Amino acid sequence: MRTYEEYHKILELWERGFNKKQIARLTGIPRPTVRDCINRYQSLEGLVTSTIAKKNQDIQAVVESWSQEQRQWYAYLLAVYLGDGYICKTRKTYRLRVSCDSRYPQIIQRISSAMQQFCPQNSINIVKFKNSKGIEVACYSNSWRQLFPQHGVGEKHTRKIALEAWQRAILEEYPIEFLRGLIHSDGCRIDPVVNGKVYSRYQFTNISEDIQQLFRDVCDLLNIHYTFWGRNFTIARRKDVELLDREIGPKA
Repeated sequence: MRTYEEYHKILELWERGFNKKQIARLTGIPRPTVRDCINRYQSLEGLVTSTIAKKNQDIQAVVESWSQEQRQWYAYLLAVYLGDGYICKTRKTYRLRVSCDSRYPQIIQRISSAMQQFCPQNSINIVKFKNSKGIEVACYSNSWRQLFPQHGVGEKHTRKIALEAWQRAILEEYPIEFLRGLIHSDGCRIDPVVNGKVYSRYQFTNISEDIQQLFRDVCDLLNIHYTFWGRNFTIARRKDVELLDREIGPKA
């Protein structure tokens, strides 16, 4: 079985006009393998399409094997990743990193527990940043890039963020867990006082328009009313605040 890079090189040379014998000589790959690669994929586009389809089949099989508890944890971790998570490539694997505030140890523990659900044999690293209140929760795994296909180069608000169908299904199954993750990463509960009276509310802020839309979607699923101004969402209706107090509560 040849690597993706080898197949890519074969097809790249084929599209540049080299014949099969020349490709075999240039790459050092046996001519029958070159022929089979070209017959199977036809072009670079065919290779990419086939590879994506295979990855989708693989992750679909993984998701279907998850317990309901794992699906619930995933809804939470997905939202946390969209808010404060980042996946980076290391020499041999991938690392999921989530930035947290040391003032919220319960959230740090919840994120750590969520990662452990999907990497039970791997270590969860909790690292405190020097001279700041920042904490990083991180874990190495080859599975992160498939579990979070939204990863990519650059900040999330500079690129398209769209959920796969299986991710959307989990969000709709566990909307409160997804909302919990959004609030824990980019939201808060506040108690402003107006004319001597406390008006509790929840706020959410994110500059990605795609993530903003996901916040709208999950609030609509839960029949939660919100207002939006600039980059900020506010949930202030009394029954909605009471719901979030029961299900989520202040960050801790």
